Amino acid sequence: MGLLYGLVSGAVMYAVSQWTSVLVAAALTFAVLQLLSRFLHLDGLSDLGDGMVCGGDAERRMKAVKDSQTGAGGVGYVLVFSLLTFAALGSLWGAALFLLPLVAEIMNKNAVVLCAYGGKAREGLGNMFVSNTKVGQAAASALISLALSLVLMAVLGTLLFAEWSWGGWGHMSLVTIAAWTVSILVGLGMSRLAERYFGAVNGDVLGATNEICRPLTLIVMLLVVLL
Repeated sequence: MGLLYGLVSGAVMYAVSQWTSVLVAAALTFAVLQLLSRFLHLDGLSDLGDGMVCGGDAERRMKAVKDSQTGAGGVGYVLVFSLLTFAALGSLWGAALFLLPLVAEIMNKNAVVLCAYGGKAREGLGNMFVSNTKVGQAAASALISLALSLVLMAVLGTLLFAEWSWGGWGHMSLVTIAAWTVSILVGLGMSRLAERYFGAVNGDVLGATNEICRPLTLIVMLLVVLL
């Protein structure tokens, strides 16, 4: 799924930027990603925001997460991480327009798997994923995500983009490993946060993990590219 989302986002970002501005491409790419997920991940981010700003114990916070109404916390979290994603995408150029969104979406899904692995299950849509994600699935996700991203960065960067000039294979590998590291930290960090504040990882936390990991991964990759 990360590869599918990545190919779509990279293709939209690169193609649209050739005809309009990079900012328009960034806005359309973000819109396409949300439409593909039917805004479920964004809804999870909104619910997480409501729970994070709610006081009280884990049960009270979880009740705020499950509340169908959206409060200031939900609006704030969606606004902040959406703006970060838009700004990161709008800062891309050249081959990075295709390759960085591609790798970012692969790493987003890796973060979701690691979040499911690191947390306790709770009733709801996320129960099946959290209950059945063990150390084997988490390790496989991490290894496949890294290997797939390394291969795609090298092959597509070399074959499809004549302007590719990020310092060769070593620099490409560093960019990919940086994104991979961020995805692991975000996934495990979100599971710890969910355990502390809500007592469990549910579907909203998994969706929020996807939306939080995207801009952080893109920003870190951009920083490494500029080294």
